[in-house]
Amino acid sequence: MAHDDNNIDDIKEKLKKKRQNAEYQGYTLKSALSKDNEQAKPAKEQEPKSDVNKAEAKKGSQKVPDDKKKSDGDLSLQIEHYKDFDDEQSDVKKTDDKEKKTGQKEKSAKKNSKKQEKRNTPKQKKKKFEFKRVHMYIALIVLLVLFLAALLWYVFSSASDVKEINFEGNSLVSEAELEERIGFSTGDKMFSISAGKAEENVELLPVIEDVSVSRDWPNGITVNVNEYKAIAYINSDTLYFPVLENSRIQRGYPTAPRNAPIIYNFEGEEFDALVEALNNIEVDILESISEIYFRPTDNSMRRIHVFMNDGQEIVADYETFSEKMNYYIGIRHEIGDESEGIIDMEVGTSYLPYDSADAREIKDNIYNEPTQAGYIEDINGALEGVRSSLGGIDSTAEE
Repeated sequence: MAHDDNNIDDIKEKLKKKRQNAEYQGYTLKSALSKDNEQAKPAKEQEPKSDVNKAEAKKGSQKVPDDKKKSDGDLSLQIEHYKDFDDEQSDVKKTDDKEKKTGQKEKSAKKNSKKQEKRNTPKQKKKKFEFKRVHMYIALIVLLVLFLAALLWYVFSSASDVKEINFEGNSLVSEAELEERIGFSTGDKMFSISAGKAEENVELLPVIEDVSVSRDWPNGITVNVNEYKAIAYINSDTLYFPVLENSRIQRGYPTAPRNAPIIYNFEGEEFDALVEALNNIEVDILESISEIYFRPTDNSMRRIHVFMNDGQEIVADYETFSEKMNYYIGIRHEIGDESEGIIDMEVGTSYLPYDSADAREIKDNIYNEPTQAGYIEDINGALEGVRSSLGGIDSTAEE
């Protein structure tokens, strides 16, 4: 056995050398393969066709020399050994391929299993945010801090200064007078002004019916006034002062007459009665009156003399003046635009052209009569007596 092993080792050494110099088809020597193929032919093809050939073949088979047999045996042994070696290599190769394939299959199987696990595993739902009471408290605290910070910034910065004051509704009183009355101006702090005190100060003006002072955050103030209507004007030298619908005179605030008549010689109860009458006359008719004079007579102590802007003159009683005067537009339409004269409204209502005797008589009586009531003349006379008496006292004291 040891001798056989040595022979096998020698054969392996020879095969290695032959591999380096010989051509191989795969791991197989081409010359060996051709010989092997020839030996592997079927027995039928190698058998002689005739009996002579058979006999020669028998003889040849019996007479083969030993050296030839030995060389053939070595060659067959080499081929068998090579086949075994080739089979071993192919088996190793197959096992390697199998292992690779199995490894790849295992990897793909693992991947598939992981994918399948991912598909099969239910997705974890995200936890929804739950608003708790603690969150509410935190939000309230944050809002409170922000509010306090904004408030402090507003109070101590110029953002809280009054930058604009708007006056609304005033026509008889000036904005300068109102600004002086309210007690504050631009540049003051919005939170430091007193709206109530400003309203009280403005209401002291006789022309003001009511007033409201409001803050327009962040930097504005609105002063909205409601004035009494001016229904007439009184004359003092060259100045005119409005007569208000509440029977008060806006003295100290002279203004040009507009949309109301100028009245003369009215005092006391006659003044109040005329103001009440003017309050009851329609606005468009009141605006068409130019002047009103108090012209009392012995026969009519309440007579007034009225001049219209369209050139007509009216004689009336101040107690019935408003009731009859509201029909003036219709009366003027009946008279016609071209006619001018006196409209008598004392007893009834009649039209007297200027060239008529009645019209001339009325005009003469009007201008010859006193310009005020008799009791006013008596009061003025009494006052003159008092003044003279006081003057005499003063002169004696000086002496």
